[in-house]
Parts: sequence; C-alpha cells; structure tokens
Amino acid sequence: MLIRLFQIGCGVLALALATPSALWAEPVKIRVGIGSAVEEQIWLLIARPNLGPNYGKVYTIEWNRFPGADKRIQAFEAGAEDIITASANSAILAASEGIEFKMLASLSRESSQGFFTKFMVKEGSPIKTMKDLAGKTIGINGFNGSGHLWTKVALEKNGMNENDVKLTPMAFPAQSEGLKSGAIDVGMFPQPFARMVEKDQKVRTIYTSKDAAPFEEELMLLLAKPEWTSKNAEPLKALIDDLAAVTRYYAANPGEARKSLVDTNMVRIDTATYVEMEDYYRNPEVKISLEALEQMQALQMKAGFQAKAVDLKCRVDLACKSK
Repeated sequence: MLIRLFQIGCGVLALALATPSALWAEPVKIRVGIGSAVEEQIWLLIARPNLGPNYGKVYTIEWNRFPGADKRIQAFEAGAEDIITASANSAILAASEGIEFKMLASLSRESSQGFFTKFMVKEGSPIKTMKDLAGKTIGINGFNGSGHLWTKVALEKNGMNENDVKLTPMAFPAQSEGLKSGAIDVGMFPQPFARMVEKDQKVRTIYTSKDAAPFEEELMLLLAKPEWTSKNAEPLKALIDDLAAVTRYYAANPGEARKSLVDTNMVRIDTATYVEMEDYYRNPEVKISLEALEQMQALQMKAGFQAKAVDLKCRVDLACKSK
C-alpha cells in the first residue's frame, strides 16, 4: 500500500513538472497605453476579455488612454507603459530618431480595401479643388504626424507647398466643431469621426490619404520595448494570438462588437452612428506588412520628414538585434 501511494505521489509530481508554467504562475500584467481612434481590437479585448482565450490565464491588461500620441510615447519612453498603440508613420519617424522598440501587430491600415482618412470642408465652402486651399486653415492631428505628411504630399502634387496654407493641430473629436465654427476650413477625419461629422453637418471631401499615398499603408500598430519582448515571450505571443482572434470576431460581428464598445464606454458615440460606419481594413492575423512600411518610409524621406532610413525589417522581427 505504501509503495502504491509513493508511486501515485511520484506520478503527480511528474505531471506537475511537465505542466506549462503559465498554468501555475500568476498571469503577467501588461501595461498598455491606448489612443482614441482606429484600434478597436485592443479596446474590444479590454472591454470583453472573454473573447481572448489567453486573457486571465497567461496575461491581463492594465490600460491607460492618452489624448495624444506624444503623451503616449513619453509614457512609453519613461517606462510607464509596456506596450502602446501608435501610428505607423510616427513609429517609423521615431525609429529613425533612435527610439528603440519592436513593432508587434497591425491593428488597422489605410487601404483601398476599406475606409481611408478624408480631409473635408463644409458643403457650402468655396473650396472646390486643392488649388483653392491657398491661404486656408487645415486641421491636422499634429506636426510630423500622418495628417501633416499626407497634406504636404497632396499639396506638392498640385504645385503647392505647406507654406501656402495654415496647418493647425487639433484633436480629432474637436475637428467637427472646428469646421462648423470656422476655426478651420478643412478638417481631418478618420473613423469614427468621419461618420460623426457626416451625420452632424453637410460636408465634402477635398483630398484623402490615398491621394497622397496611393498604396496600402499601415495605420495603427502595437509597439513594445525590445527588453520587454525578450523577457515576456509567452504573454506576448498569447496577447498577439488573442488580438488576432478578436480581429476576426470584430470583422464577423461588427454590430455586436461596436455595441459592446459603446456599452462599456470604451467609445463614446451614438450607437447607431458607430455601428453603421465604414471600417478600415484590418489584417485578420494582425500581421504587419513590411512592404507597406518600406513604401511609407520612402515617402517620408522624399517629403523631408525623415533624415535617415532605418532598418524596418529589424523593427518587425522580434529576434533581430538593432545595430
């Protein structure tokens, strides 16, 4: 009898030693800094963690929302966030300036396969063409950001330059009112703000992101520090797998998913407006397009936004060591 009990005890011990550590250890808390537009998958994972098979088992999320990308990147650089969302153009520029990070996942793209950002005027505006923008005020999301780049390139394609207009940084939620009040003549509208301004007032599109960059661009990415990714391979893989699962769920159930985001106050917008909006293209595996990044970098270099090229392949490959 004693021998049998010993054998059972040894078997239990062997099973315990063979069991993945994630089943015994506490889930890793990942500090994530999020923004205010086109990153629905990470919001949905936070709002409905049951959609992520690994959430609560391998990792959990502690999140903070930042009104602007600059504050988000500052918190990231200071070590206050493990992972942040960031626009791909801003990420490429930051990489060229020596900020160390890895690009983990693609949350959305500026693509002809879905919605792409519009620059719009009021229906009654005298602005009809790009040439009519001379002397006008254009709202953008910040200097050296995507809106600034697209506007500069679109102007130059029409024989103008950014000195011919006044560029005014303005938060996306404020641009509809800015357009209505006349504080700006042209507003920059990603989703859901494009659908909101279309519901609120009569508007017309003057130019788009695709007028400036007629190729598929990465829009919102997930970034992390190389030292964090090297120490947290298991929770990172679990998070990326869950984001892919949530992305597929979001694509298959957009109405239900968006209603969940409104109900949990992750998005503060009229439900009907949000549910009916045209969405951006989202890669179902949240895979980053290196080709798109390289085309974007070439555009930034040509526009004078970026002083030197960076090895983007190394930024996407988690195993690659930056030089």
